[in-house]
Amino acid sequence: MSEFKIKDFLGRLNDLGLILSASRLADGRIRLSQWRRPNFYENEAEIKDIWTSNLAGQDARVQDVARYLELTQRASRPF
Repeated sequence: MSEFKIKDFLGRLNDLGLILSASRLADGRIRLSQWRRPNFYENEAEIKDIWTSNLAGQDARVQDVARYLELTQRASRPF
């Protein structure tokens, strides 16, 4: 089984037109939001395959991605 690399996963989705962001909810959970760029629609099938093969049914991995995004977003803010 290959090692899942969050940064590579996010980079591939970004290249295909899907950007993810994370926000902390009042109850402490982290929500993933999807932002579609214009090239998303021409790559939609590939994005769906990547998403399904890496995250479908793996709630712990989804939370790992969300925490990674939350931390990197926070680090990139100027204050």
